[in-house]
Amino acid sequence: MIPLNQKQHSHLKIQKINDVSRFKNQHLIPITIQDFIPLSTEFPVVFVKNEETGQFISVAMMGFRSGVNLYCQETNWPCPVMPIGFNNAPLSLARSNENSNEIMVCIDEESSLLSDKTGEALFDDQGEQTEFLKQKSQELFKVAQLTEQTQAIINLFAQKKLFISKQLTIKLSNEKEPLLLSGLYLIDENALNALSPEEFEELRTKGLLPLIYAHLASLHQITRLTIKQNKFEENSSL
Repeated sequence: MIPLNQKQHSHLKIQKINDVSRFKNQHLIPITIQDFIPLSTEFPVVFVKNEETGQFISVAMMGFRSGVNLYCQETNWPCPVMPIGFNNAPLSLARSNENSNEIMVCIDEESSLLSDKTGEALFDDQGEQTEFLKQKSQELFKVAQLTEQTQAIINLFAQKKLFISKQLTIKLSNEKEPLLLSGLYLIDENALNALSPEEFEELRTKGLLPLIYAHLASLHQITRLTIKQNKFEENSSL
């Protein structure tokens, strides 16, 4: 990813084909608070901990084996719901340096979505940003704001000691022994119910209870994911 530059990238166009195969090796996809409720109907929404910072991160689980995203092996997205971050490629945001608050729009020059012949232009003949690029930039900043809000909410959950470490036991049809998944964290319903009335009311007034309940409801999608994992591995062994 390098900073988007009018002189360097004036000829580039972005094709509207959203090739999700770029995520095929990423089985845990970071998501924002806006994703929780819609994605909970399809994926387990869980939390993992960043080993470097110790912060918790919300993710959609799209596979049980590291390096295999069951939903992104092909170019087309197979579900009616999608993480909002999937629509950003090949653009992203980055700070100009570690000590600066200045944000730059960057572009992945090696992306298959780029073309110099077909697609939406990034700059017009006068070198000005097109309406398409302006809209994409606004979407990027929106996702960045949601990411910051998400982290603040997750940090609040952590402060209230709502997270509990959970090991999942997954029975796969082609394995004699169950697959054990560790490093996952869930909202502990016992800890949630043990909150003081004031703390629980704080979560309610901040509109966080629907997010918690969506996360807990999404755990029922583990069965769906197990079926999909079994089918994928059966087909791979043929």
